[in-house]
Amino acid sequence: MELGRTGLSEEDAKKLGIGYTTEFVKAADHPDYYPNQTPIWIKLICEKGTNRLLGAHAIGNKGVVLRIDIFAVAIHNNMAAEELGMVDLCYAPPFAGVWDAVHIASNAAKK
Repeated sequence: MELGRTGLSEEDAKKLGIGYTTEFVKAADHPDYYPNQTPIWIKLICEKGTNRLLGAHAIGNKGVVLRIDIFAVAIHNNMAAEELGMVDLCYAPPFAGVWDAVHIASNAAKK
């Protein structure tokens, strides 16, 4: 099992007085037509109003850590969820679908 986090938690945002929204999604580590697909659960914390990514948490059997790295870069660059939802990420059926778990979570967080 892999577990990862980057950026702020909800508790951190509250302590800092930052208005935020959350989105929690279940996605897959790779396409269902490739064997042994497993779920990944992702929680995003976004700034209310701007939808700027503030934090990300994820858990799953495989592929979580690499996705948290993507969220860390997005947070570092002050990206909004809708921007990350359209970033061109690598497609390789053993590891990620055309619409990766990062895209799915980010697009679900659009407000």
